[in-house]
Amino acid sequence: MTRITSASLAIASAIVVAAPMARAARPHYGGTLSVQMEGMVRAFDPATVAADGAEEAARARLLPLVFETLTTVDADAGLRPTLATAWERDAPGARWRFHLRPTVKLHDDSVVDAPQVAAVLAARERAWKVAADGDDIVIDLNPPQADLPWTLADSRYAIGVRTASGSLVGSGPFRVERIETSRVVLRTHEDYWGGRAFVDGLVIEEGRALGDQLTNLEAGRSDLAAVRPTDLRRLAERGLRTATSRPIVLFALVFEPHRAQSPDDAVRAALAASLDRAALCTVLLQRHADPASTFVPSWISGYAPLLRREAAARPSRATVAQLPADRRTLALRVDALDGLAQSIAERIAVDAHEAGIAVTVQAPAGLAPRPDVRLVRIALQATTPDRALARVMQRLGARAVSLVTADASPAAGAPLEAIFRLERTLLDRDILIPVVHVQEVYGLGERVESWSESPISPTGAWNLASVWLRSDRPARP
Repeated sequence: MTRITSASLAIASAIVVAAPMARAARPHYGGTLSVQMEGMVRAFDPATVAADGAEEAARARLLPLVFETLTTVDADAGLRPTLATAWERDAPGARWRFHLRPTVKLHDDSVVDAPQVAAVLAARERAWKVAADGDDIVIDLNPPQADLPWTLADSRYAIGVRTASGSLVGSGPFRVERIETSRVVLRTHEDYWGGRAFVDGLVIEEGRALGDQLTNLEAGRSDLAAVRPTDLRRLAERGLRTATSRPIVLFALVFEPHRAQSPDDAVRAALAASLDRAALCTVLLQRHADPASTFVPSWISGYAPLLRREAAARPSRATVAQLPADRRTLALRVDALDGLAQSIAERIAVDAHEAGIAVTVQAPAGLAPRPDVRLVRIALQATTPDRALARVMQRLGARAVSLVTADASPAAGAPLEAIFRLERTLLDRDILIPVVHVQEVYGLGERVESWSESPISPTGAWNLASVWLRSDRPARP
């Protein structure tokens, strides 16, 4: 096997933006940024588990504005310090020491101290032995964990401190002012250690459908909103700009057990070979996606080119035509609320027809006939390849994964070659088929500018502390 020598995280640093952010204007302070999002955060507490995928995605974007972690995923360096300035470990990774950033103020004007941080982390993981040692945090682990800083970059380990009144305060660039039904109002943390945000505050409207977000953005009723890649031409026609992440959303086909047996091997292989991923990315997704030859994108793993397989080895249309008609017919299930998934599924059906396979797309709101295959959307995380693949396998489902491997997930801290081998096993037999990796895309209102960073990082995080608002409306191009 070809030896893999790429780094454990190959995150590219480029941020794709439809138009330059800077317009030769001097940034200034003030104003309220209006943001709309699809999900809803039911509990504004890092320790709370999300109820579903939509809330998980909303929490991943919103909570880091208020609550900070010891470490943060960086587009260039892999990890960067946040509340911790540095860290070291013993040889096996059984004892870790994190040095806290000095004089960091919480939103109640108190200063973060080591005992508070230790108490928060100890409550998150009962198996950890966490203690304060001066201004340091010492964590003893059994078994050892060689990549603990990556664990601590997850928002589940963000530091939120309970005040005497029972409220939860953080140290991020924004503080919670009030939480209403379907609305969160944040105010700028004046004493933020990283420098005051330009805007005075944020108003986040939750539970807004993507179509409504686009309409409100065009009408000037919001400043930043999530949009689909299929809406990019419409935005461009109205002179609105966009900011995007790296390709961080996976769409994959998952065959149901009754169609994962040997009689359907040729059909599954033919369907996988029929997918014109390049056209899907270029035309439908407006060059804001990459063809997926693996579940974990290459910008995270670095090994995807080694697993690309040639379509020439797949069954021909003539071979498929010889199969019984019922074997050449597939019902493809998609989420009725996911318009982008439905568009991708329709394109898959067209490609399958060219291979002699009849695909019917189901987007049921209630009961429906049993599907043969599902198109699933998986929000990835910018992290190590083993963690990224573990998340993918969890979202694909234990039942589907068990059809191709006995491994429920990769071992924590597994070497890259082991992750490579596991991905190769998952791709065998075409029961699980990656289709595309799609960027998260956001439309920007006319008055939105950014000083040092794009509003959307390559990892999908919101960099709203760097956003400032024009008081004048720029002329449209």
